[in-house]
Amino acid sequence: MLFRTQSAAVYGIDADLVDIEVDLTPARGESDTPSSVTIVGLPDLAVRESRERIRAAINNSAFFFPFHKTTINLAPADVRKEGASFDLPIALGILGANGDLGEADDLTDILSVGELSLDGRVRPIRGALPVAIRARETGIKFLLLPEENATEAAVVSGVDVYAVATLRGAVELINALRGDAGTRPSPVAVDPADLLSTRGDTGVDFREVRGQLSAKRALEVASAGSHNILLFGAQNLL
Repeated sequence: MLFRTQSAAVYGIDADLVDIEVDLTPARGESDTPSSVTIVGLPDLAVRESRERIRAAINNSAFFFPFHKTTINLAPADVRKEGASFDLPIALGILGANGDLGEADDLTDILSVGELSLDGRVRPIRGALPVAIRARETGIKFLLLPEENATEAAVVSGVDVYAVATLRGAVELINALRGDAGTRPSPVAVDPADLLSTRGDTGVDFREVRGQLSAKRALEVASAGSHNILLFGAQNLL
């Protein structure tokens, strides 16, 4: 059975959609190993290692990992996929193909990101804000992501952000979202004014920005010289 889910890959300060296709095929002959998992679509080492994290998370969440040959395609295939944020959507794709998400054959109206622990907990990821912006730009209505990232993503209007703590909780939330609109759970609500008024160390630094070395160097020099780089940048945007 083929099942599709949606996720996103963050590159610098931008995010691109990633279609995740999961195909379950009965093992045939000695060349096919039952319960084998193959990930294609230029995955990096962290993505390839997700096979064992996802298997353990599914089993420890009281679901049954399919006894089939599992092929996972991350599209577009010519763009490298990095990081562990694909754990949650891949796991949901496997559960969907296995029939644990009802009769639906895709989750293309729901975008999800999140790293999975072996016990099924959903760990935080980086780049929640650009992921939410990309979801809004492409017309995706629902966004599932870890609890720690929900506030950051919820500042983006036009997309309903839902926080998930566990893989089982994500499955229950998806079933609720696919039910009657009047009984759907409420999305995370954030007032941007409250975030701007929050004081204290946010723990944000340039290590969270991948690449952009020249831009980061320019900001460091401007900060050291007390130059009004933000005002200068705003004037150039007008």
